[in-house]
Amino acid sequence: MNAVTAAAAPIAIFGDLDGDLWGVVVGGIQAQAAIGRLTDADLGLQPAELDAGDDDVWTLIGAGCDLRVERADASSSSVQGEGDLDPCRVSGSVELDGNRREFDVGGVRSSTLNVDGHDSLRVFGAWFPAGHEIGIVAARPQGAKGHDRDSITVIARGEEHPRVIDPRLSTTYDDAGTPRRIGMELWLGDDPEGELWPRRVAGTSTGSSVTGSELGAYAFECVSRGEPGAGIYLLLRP
Repeated sequence: MNAVTAAAAPIAIFGDLDGDLWGVVVGGIQAQAAIGRLTDADLGLQPAELDAGDDDVWTLIGAGCDLRVERADASSSSVQGEGDLDPCRVSGSVELDGNRREFDVGGVRSSTLNVDGHDSLRVFGAWFPAGHEIGIVAARPQGAKGHDRDSITVIARGEEHPRVIDPRLSTTYDDAGTPRRIGMELWLGDDPEGELWPRRVAGTSTGSSVTGSELGAYAFECVSRGEPGAGIYLLLRP
């Protein structure tokens, strides 16, 4: 497994419910990627060549795919300084079951996530057909026992209000420590003291995953305001 430890490495996750597709890209000394259907069994990371030197566009070749990961602008955000998090568009093609598929889907990416000094980093992205996209990273300090000490960064697209207030991410794990359900809640507004509008996301694991000693990525089916969508949960532990 490609180590993502003291040195930050580029990471991207992406998914699409209608296209029945999800994937993860991990940089580092040896870049790796995995792409599959939302209900595929365990996926394996495969070696690839990643060029993440451009601030706006990353390119990846290998692992059965040819990808372009292009940074997009957020409409709403709440940043607490635990590494950058950007919405992105992931386009290109992938070989699945002997067929070449082209796609253009939503994602989130970061070039500076760093697990050093943390008990864990949890990254979650969700994408809905109407254009709402949400990304969140929750960093838990070493020795912390609960989510009350988590540092949380949120970005969103497709929202009418620029500020994200009081974001929260909760996770239900099974006995093996695998995330099975998530709940995300945040409030959107123009001013913390003004009127706020809730955005809630609930998700259930589809059973498709990529796992290793320090990284686990899991596909989710999500719903927000009655709209179904795809979600990806990325768990990093030192």
